[in-house]
Formats: sequence, structure tokens, C-alpha cells
Amino acid sequence: MNTAPTPPDSPAAPEAASSTAAAPQRISWKERIGFALGTLPFNFGGAGINQIAYPIYNLTLGMSPTLIGIVLAIVRLWDGFTDPLMGSVSDNCRHKWGRRRPFIAIGALLCAITFPLIWLVPATWSGGWAFGYFLVSMLLFYTAFTIYGVPYLTLGYEISPDTNERVRVHAVRAVVSKLTFFILPWVFAVAQWPIFEDTMSGMRTLGFIIGGLFIVLAVPAVLFTRERMVHRAAVQKKVPLKEGLKLTFRNRPFLYLVGIVLGMLVGTNLVGYLGIYVNSYHVFDGDTAAGASLHAKAQTVYAVAGMISVPIVARMATRFGKLAVIKWCIGCGILASISQFWFFSKAYPQLQYLSMLLLSPSISGFWVLIDPMKADTADYDEFTSGCRREGTYAAVANWLEKTILTGTMLLSGVVLDLSGFDATLGGAQPDGAMLWVRITFATVPALLLLGSLVLALRYPLKDARVAGMRAELEARRG
Repeated sequence: MNTAPTPPDSPAAPEAASSTAAAPQRISWKERIGFALGTLPFNFGGAGINQIAYPIYNLTLGMSPTLIGIVLAIVRLWDGFTDPLMGSVSDNCRHKWGRRRPFIAIGALLCAITFPLIWLVPATWSGGWAFGYFLVSMLLFYTAFTIYGVPYLTLGYEISPDTNERVRVHAVRAVVSKLTFFILPWVFAVAQWPIFEDTMSGMRTLGFIIGGLFIVLAVPAVLFTRERMVHRAAVQKKVPLKEGLKLTFRNRPFLYLVGIVLGMLVGTNLVGYLGIYVNSYHVFDGDTAAGASLHAKAQTVYAVAGMISVPIVARMATRFGKLAVIKWCIGCGILASISQFWFFSKAYPQLQYLSMLLLSPSISGFWVLIDPMKADTADYDEFTSGCRREGTYAAVANWLEKTILTGTMLLSGVVLDLSGFDATLGGAQPDGAMLWVRITFATVPALLLLGSLVLALRYPLKDARVAGMRAELEARRG
């Protein structure tokens, strides 16, 4: 007789499922590295544009920070339609080459075409013309990016049924992801090199180079990875978009993770967006070249420290559990955020490297663990509903995270405008403007990370329950 499964957050679930341990499953290094290389294009299109947009469209073209934030907000509203749609299309795809990899290939090609368009705006344009160009080019790019990004994230959810192996796979991805910080923070600085006619000429050249990297780096993710749930998905019923979204937003562990990610994303990215302003206009009194250079160096220190810390965090997670380690990561982030008020110093600018050394293992460890935890919530959905719908989960999470990032950029722009900051004044900013920016820069991230820590303490899907749930799922799948 068939009975309804016991929800894994009920007291009886771990004991009921623990009698049969699921066998560990190892992923080859070829597949790990192939999947990991695909994260670089994902970073270019996600946080990458956010890091470059303000220096180019505000400091170079003179567009208001608030207008930049409005463009990004409109783009996120568009993503709110395209991301879940792409997740549903991917989940319900029944192509012989898989549900994810064909879309990754098509999306990478389209991103390579549309990314350079964002920076081809004529340098003489300003006001409404620059605003309109920025908006249209961003809508084109992010449509292409959705086709690439949602299936790529989803592939990471289903790359292994073993939660610890997912941690190891995402640890490799996190190490490779740090290469982004050897590229993106230097873009604005390199665009100002004297080998280019002007900053916009430099940015256009770099835009074409980064566009080409979308294709080069996506190829291994398409060719070297496997979709392990494709045969199971082929025989399950197709789930309409509306029904899939309802089920996703009823998933209690998933909603907790969304809240945890919100605090971490806003807190840590506020640091990235305002950091270049604090360096340029507080530390170096309006010297944007010196500020961009030090900011890039600090991000490089951050990347190196992250590459070193990722394997340590992954090993800790497989030994002590993902949830325990992620709480530690959030705690380190709180301390790092507070330290920045003093360590971004006029007298000793390099002190900020200490903040980066503390912040790096926090953020690096967090992202090693949070995606495997999202995959656990997709397993929870299969446990309770019997369907694999990783694409919808990846899409909803991706859209929420991009929306949060955009809100953070909008917050950064509002902070700059409310402070009285004016890029045309150079180092002669109004009294108190940079003090206000610095206070926001240090305290808001710490408070938001504290909220993430509270949610992590209450997260319902403990590690032991995840192990028991997987054992029962493996038994069902045969």
C-alpha cells in the first residue's frame, strides 16, 4: 500500500531513513573543472556588470547613480518573467542532449554578442539618450544571460545526488570563481590605461574580450558534464509554470535559504559597490585612478585568500556539517564589515587588506555551501512531491538574488545621492558626505549579516535529516 512520505523536517524522518545509507558518489576531476569553468561567464554577467556599470556610466559618462539603479531595477522586473520561464522550460525539456546543456551553449553564444553592446554607447551621449541606450542594451543582454545562467545553476543542483559530493564540486567551482576577482576589479582601472584613446575606448575593447570569454569558458561546461537526473525526468509529468512556482514558494527550507542569502548578498555587495568610492574619494581625495587601483589590489588579495580558504571550508563542512560552517562564515562576515570603517584609512590605505583577509573566507565559504543547500531543498521537493524541478528552484533563487543585487546597487546610488556626493567635484566633496558613505559602508552590511545568522540558527533542514532524506530518495529511485 502506498503511503505519503514523512516530511524530512519532522522528528521521525531521520530515524526512519537512516537504516539504509546511500552510497557515496564521486564526480571526476574532468567534470568538476568543466562545470567550474562555466562559473566565470556566470560571474561576468551577474556581479560583473554591477561592478562596472557605476564607474562607466556614472564616473565616466556622468549619469546619475539613481538613474543607473532605475535601469537595473527595470531589468530585474524583466528577469522576474524570464528567469522562472526559463526554469520551467528547462525542467520540462525532453531533448536527447539533456535539459540543461543545450541552453547553456545557446545562451553563451548570445551573451558573447550582447555583452559588448552595453559599452558601445557613444561617449558624447548623456541624459536621456545614454539612459535609453543603457536600458535597451541591458534588457538584450540579460535575456541572453537568463538562457545561459538558469540552466547552468540548475546543472550544479543535479550534478550528484550526494550532498557532500555537491560540496566538493562547488568547492572547485568556488576556487575557479575567484579568478573573477583577478579580472573584473581591474576592468575600470585597465580601461583608463594610456594605451587607449580614452576610458570608453578602453571599455569597448575589454567588452569584446569578455564577450569572447563567454564562449570559450562555457564549452567545457557543455562538453565535460553529465545530467544525472535526465532519465528520471523524462518519465515524470510536466509541471506548468504557475503550479511549479506555487510549490516552490511553499517550500519552507527554501524560503529560509532565500532570507539567509538576502542578508549576505546585500551586506557583501554593498562593500563592493561603495568600496571604490571610499577608496577614490576618502582615501585618495578624488583620485579615481589611484582609488580604482587600490580597490583592484584589495580584491586580488580577497581572491587569493578565498582560493586558499575554500578547500578548508569544504573539508570542515563534510566533517562538521554545512549548517554549522555556514554560521561561522556569516559571523566572520559581520566582523569584517565592522572593521572596514577603520581599515579603509587615509594614513594606512593597505590596512583594508586585513578586512579582505577576514571577509574572503566568509563569503567564499558561504557560496561553497549555499548552492548545495539549495540542492537539498530541491531534494526536499522531490521527497514530498515526487518530481525533480531543479530548474524552477534555480530560476527563482537566481532572480531573487539578482533582484537583491540590484536593490543593493540602488541602495548604493541612493546613499551616494543622499550624502551629497557629486562626482564632478572630485576630491572637494561636501562636508560629511564621505563620512555618511563610510558609516553605511560598515554598519549596514553587519546588521544584515546578523539577520542572516538568526535565520541560519532557525533553518529547519538539518544535516542529519538531509542524509536520511537522501537514503530514502535513492531507495525510491532504485
